[in-house]
Amino acid sequence: MEWSMVSCLVLLVAVCQVPITNSLLNHFTEHIFNNLNNSTLEAHCKSKDDDLGLRRLAAQTEFNWTFRVNFWSTTLFFCDLRWARGHKVCDVFCSDDQFLNKYCAYDFCRWSARDDGIYAFSEKKKRYVLAYKWDPK
Repeated sequence: MEWSMVSCLVLLVAVCQVPITNSLLNHFTEHIFNNLNNSTLEAHCKSKDDDLGLRRLAAQTEFNWTFRVNFWSTTLFFCDLRWARGHKVCDVFCSDDQFLNKYCAYDFCRWSARDDGIYAFSEKKKRYVLAYKWDPK
């Protein structure tokens, strides 16, 4: 009887440790926008558990998906982004509060692929800011 009470208490403490911003109840939506000048963007995004496949985005189009953070708040999505003049493998979602505060707003993250790099929408600055430079092909 005492063992089950201790187990319940440990589980309750563990659940309470999950930050509210990363709660299992929250949905996040990722947006990848192709804002390259007349070039196709290839985006292959995945996490440890989900491979979203290769997407070919025409100029001025977007790809998005919605998901929930896992129980341990360790969810990570990254994308391999490629176009005629460069490529970059980069994190586009990390359930770490520092990443969320820098690159995401509320329940979404917006990424914009441009000729000079990959930009993230900063809620604090109310504009896109350069997050990653392209690696040369």
